[in-house]
Amino acid sequence: MKDLTKGRPIKLIVLFALPILLGNIFQQMYSLADIMIIGKNLGNNSIAAVGATAPVVSLMFNIINGSITGFAIIVAKCFGAGDHDELHRTVARMAVFAGGLTVLIIAVMAVFIDPLLHALDVSESIFAEARSYLIIVAYGLVVTLLYNFEAGILRAVGDSVVPLVILVISTILNILLDLLMVCVFHMGVVGAALATVAAQAISAAVCLVYLIKRRPFLLVGKKDFVFTAGSTAELLSAGFGMALMYSIVDIGSIVLQNGINGFREDMITAHTAARKIFSILMIPFSSVSATLITYCSQNLGAGRYTRIRKGIRDCMLIMLAWATLAVVTIFLAGRGLVGMIVTDTDTPTGAAIADTAVLYLKWAVAFFYPLAILLGLRSALQGLGRSLVPIICSIIEMLWKVVTVAVMIPLFGGKNGTVGGTVEQIGGYFGVVISEPIIWTACAVMIGIITLVTLFHMPKEDVKDG
Repeated sequence: MKDLTKGRPIKLIVLFALPILLGNIFQQMYSLADIMIIGKNLGNNSIAAVGATAPVVSLMFNIINGSITGFAIIVAKCFGAGDHDELHRTVARMAVFAGGLTVLIIAVMAVFIDPLLHALDVSESIFAEARSYLIIVAYGLVVTLLYNFEAGILRAVGDSVVPLVILVISTILNILLDLLMVCVFHMGVVGAALATVAAQAISAAVCLVYLIKRRPFLLVGKKDFVFTAGSTAELLSAGFGMALMYSIVDIGSIVLQNGINGFREDMITAHTAARKIFSILMIPFSSVSATLITYCSQNLGAGRYTRIRKGIRDCMLIMLAWATLAVVTIFLAGRGLVGMIVTDTDTPTGAAIADTAVLYLKWAVAFFYPLAILLGLRSALQGLGRSLVPIICSIIEMLWKVVTVAVMIPLFGGKNGTVGGTVEQIGGYFGVVISEPIIWTACAVMIGIITLVTLFHMPKEDVKDG
């Protein structure tokens, strides 16, 4: 366990973020390996089938992960304040609310999966594969919840190493199962989905054994299932507020995916490849942001206001440095990275698909600086209990994605564009390319001003011990 209320902030932040960073890298390595295995063995249409469902999968995962992250803010706050009794009660409430939320998501997906895919404008040529992949991932949310719940409470009390070790084992197993089910048993995208669920189930089981054997103080009993109005309201505000923030963004992404799915399969393939690499580039951002939530929560509970300001500053410097490295990486090696995913890049169609993905990535990384500010300060506000502002930013982002489909895509030529390396060739898809950079910049300005005001009004002196 790691107490983030004592010691040099930047050292603590780096040491705490490093295991999260490595864990996210392994997760994205699996995600990349998954899409590479699908692409090389099943073809670009199967990549398009998985990519067409990506925003829905992301929505399901982020509702669960967002709620757990939000609930864990209260756990971290209790841990920072040294109130272990309330910590136990908070964990018990987490289990009830997160479990109920997961059951609800699975039920909704079971009933509405076909209408949802039709609403996404998934073409008939990839509909069956997309449906099979999505339904298996949806039913596997039970094990997704279990692992993230266990890892969430461990990170809240400063243990980010053990979740990493378990995740590494899971990732390696996931890739091996992918190869077995797709390449040996020829189960297609169904095999890829089953491999993911199986590996997550093993992760959850191992993590549970660790909690029982090594962190018994985090286990709860019947007496901990106490629901008072004040504590329940605080927990629901943090958990469902974070889930709402994540889901609002993903709802916007689903709307945007509807616009993207209206293009040809090769454009969907290019977008899917670009987003996979984009996700890898986002790893340091998400790792430092997750650290900042726990850091601010623990220090807020302990009344260490000076440390909060220093920690936010140090995190922003780290994220801006990564933004610079990401820009250099994509402009020098972007084509090579895309070539690891897209098949037949030596053919005119394959080369055009790769060109489109690279064009998307170059525009995206050029605006990583405002994105770093947005993600970092949004997490800081979440850790400080100011969840309303990030939710408002998420609503704005969602509405902008609706505008992208309704206005930006038609403005640049509609859905008649073709894959290629120039703005003129891709036509309306360029509206998608520049959509996120525009909203990142606008929201970064807004949340930056609000964060400065919040820190200015925070007490200038720390709470004295004793």
